[in-house]
Amino acid sequence: MRIEDVLTPNICVCRTEEGRFLDDVKQTMLETIVPKSDSEDIMVVLGEHRGQVGRILQRDKDQSRAMVQLDRYEEKVFTLDYDSICHYVGGGDH
Repeated sequence: MRIEDVLTPNICVCRTEEGRFLDDVKQTMLETIVPKSDSEDIMVVLGEHRGQVGRILQRDKDQSRAMVQLDRYEEKVFTLDYDSICHYVGGGDH
């Protein structure tokens, strides 16, 4: 399932793999997906850097967190919980 539109900070519209649209989906009903490949983009969904896009540099599966490099802060590396990041499938012009 993919988020198609964000209506409010807590409500969105989603599209299933079959193409069916689901309206009024609450944020509490969603779960983030961390990409399997480090070459795929991520987006920060919680915290100070919410909305920023980047990529995973290293994973700590035991602690459920990742070291990420955000596009806006190329010189810095951030350690974020898996719950704070998700697979980003938006446009490539971030």
